[in-house]
Amino acid sequence: MIEVTKPRAIALGYFDGVHLGHRALMQKAVERAKQIGGTSAVFTFDVHPDSVVMGRQVPLLTANAYRREEIKQLGGVDEVIFGHFDERMQHMDWRDFIHKLLIGQFHAGWIISGRNNRFGYKGQGNAEGMAVECEKAGIGYDCIEDVKVDGIVVSSTYIRQLIAQGDMEGAAKFLGHPYTVTGIVEHGRRVGTSVLGVPTVNLRLPAEMALPPYGVYATRVLVDGKSYIAATNIGVKPTFLDGGAPTIEPHLLDFSGDLYGRMIHVELHKFLRPEMQFESVEALKNAIDENVRQTRELFAGE
Repeated sequence: MIEVTKPRAIALGYFDGVHLGHRALMQKAVERAKQIGGTSAVFTFDVHPDSVVMGRQVPLLTANAYRREEIKQLGGVDEVIFGHFDERMQHMDWRDFIHKLLIGQFHAGWIISGRNNRFGYKGQGNAEGMAVECEKAGIGYDCIEDVKVDGIVVSSTYIRQLIAQGDMEGAAKFLGHPYTVTGIVEHGRRVGTSVLGVPTVNLRLPAEMALPPYGVYATRVLVDGKSYIAATNIGVKPTFLDGGAPTIEPHLLDFSGDLYGRMIHVELHKFLRPEMQFESVEALKNAIDENVRQTRELFAGE
């Protein structure tokens, strides 16, 4: 018996951060999948194409290890397909990308892309060419226009700029959700508990992520479906001058327990102050108390 593969409605893009523009693409894929009795999917790459083409690391809005989870959770699609972006893919003719890869290998019955999407060798493929080739192949195609917020086009590049400035509220407006760092809780240097009397959990900062300025943030920490507010430090704790690597350390308020080895999601809601070197541990404790007060005030009533 020959197995019949359902057609896919495939949204194209790198989907870094899953911002409002990405979600418009995926919503259309979900809609078209229902229309054709198929499966909604995203086709993306395992590495950012610019990192291969330009030979430089692109700061990401989502750590590589959690991209699939975030795309499916925020986009609502059935599948996330990762293509390997290497020299062969870089030099693939744009028509082959459509006909041999998307249609031939992944059974695309409908393709969705953004107006500025470029693909194939030297980015020669574009929305206009995609429309022509999809019509030739007898499949559907949607070109999604730019999504704008306050008259500004939503893009991963612009969101990275907001994050670099510490503008977490602005980033959330364009993302459609708070900027989030996900990771596994590790054993830290226990400075918070042993010296400050402020227990924290420690996450390694993903090297590939776009990081905000070092400092303290009002955050929410999600673990096992529960949410806790936290005053979170990102940086190297210069008051102690012990040469440690940068970390993200949430001080969860109204929580007691052991989170070592657990995956947590840290939503950065507001930048409170830059990281600084204090003259004494007492001065640092006073600053932390103020940050805790600010955090409680921000989330009061929620």
